[in-house]
Amino acid sequence: MVYEETLIRQNRHWRGEKFPTGIVRDIKSEVEKYLNTKYIVVLTGVRRSGKSYLVFQLMDTLFKKNIPDNVLYVNFDDPVFLRLRSDPGGGIETLYRDYLKLKNPKGLKYLFLDEIQNVPNWEKWIKAYYDMEEGIKFIITGSNAALLSSELSTLLTGRNLQFEVFPFNFREVLKAKNEDITVSPDVREIYVRNYGIKDSLRHHLNEILKWGSFPEVVFLAEPHREAILKEYYKDILYRDIVPRFEVRHANKLEEIAYFVMSNISNPASYHNIGELIGIHESTVKEYLSYFEKAYLSFQVVKFSYSLKEQIKNAKKIYFIDTGIRNAIAFRFSEDLGRLYENLVFVDLRRRGKKVYYWKGKREVDFVVKEGTKVEQLIQVCWDINNANTKEREVAGLVEAMNKIEINEGIVITDDHFGEEEIEGKKMRFIPLWCWLARN
Repeated sequence: MVYEETLIRQNRHWRGEKFPTGIVRDIKSEVEKYLNTKYIVVLTGVRRSGKSYLVFQLMDTLFKKNIPDNVLYVNFDDPVFLRLRSDPGGGIETLYRDYLKLKNPKGLKYLFLDEIQNVPNWEKWIKAYYDMEEGIKFIITGSNAALLSSELSTLLTGRNLQFEVFPFNFREVLKAKNEDITVSPDVREIYVRNYGIKDSLRHHLNEILKWGSFPEVVFLAEPHREAILKEYYKDILYRDIVPRFEVRHANKLEEIAYFVMSNISNPASYHNIGELIGIHESTVKEYLSYFEKAYLSFQVVKFSYSLKEQIKNAKKIYFIDTGIRNAIAFRFSEDLGRLYENLVFVDLRRRGKKVYYWKGKREVDFVVKEGTKVEQLIQVCWDINNANTKEREVAGLVEAMNKIEINEGIVITDDHFGEEEIEGKKMRFIPLWCWLARN
């Protein structure tokens, strides 16, 4: 009887009630393909990105085909499970046995274990049942990439399929706003078919640039957004990073976060950041790795065929969400271009692309690789109407295209769509709203 009451409370489908499902996520259809395989499905991503709602959507799919009693949902963020931290092995086994006593399910059982990183040694318990082939399908979530890099890579290697959940993409925000848009893999078709609502789409894009796209924030009234974003930031730092990695100097951690948020997209070295903050560059490197593991920020290295060159050069840093960045960081008058660049990076990262920046005589914002081959060169230039700016940005693209031997470049703009041939190279100018809407 230790956990029975909690299980009944959390599993509202046993009482004939429905879970909130929200906006159907684009990633849902991909995850669903693996619900009837033995693989452990792992959903990870930044806190409050919508992992739980995605779980509810997957459960809703199962309810159409399975007996509700065969689906167990457990949210380990519930304070009642604090005792599991002192008795991780026995506690989680007790919870499972309470479920069996309550429901006595027959056949395949689906266990949705939300925020599993809160339970020490959870992976040993899951591995034991996975290996025994007990007729259990595990779907687990966690708000820390360390969930993947340590526990899963050791005990559960080869047994899991991993999916990253980000805040809403542009198409999902439009769904939330009841904005009907034609989507396509072809950006020209997107531009032509949606030209009549272009101004409305640019309005929603500007909202994302300012407030980000965390699901809850998208639905909130504007006066409450900044306060919620600041709470998200504190939770990521002080619930997902400081305790997990046993950070001793949380004030320095905050200083680094503030510095890189105020300087998104600008190349910075560990040494220079360390000198500014007053800590050793190795500590800077370590703290930035914690940000990545909590999905708060990401580092982009300089493109080079030499690993040594990649390591020694400055990194460009982007944040998971422009809203968090704007709520916390010092802002500059030229921030709009940086925010555009940040959105482009996050979209590429969400799509699983390997991304670098180019630095020669000039710079290119993104070198996108597919395997060992460069797939795209992307320059972000929202103010393309300025002739000098356009010439500078295109010159950087041409330099990189000649060096890497690629014949097409992309310039992401505010509102200019078209193609030009420059020095024998094809340049495609694509508005950001159009580029983000592609499927």
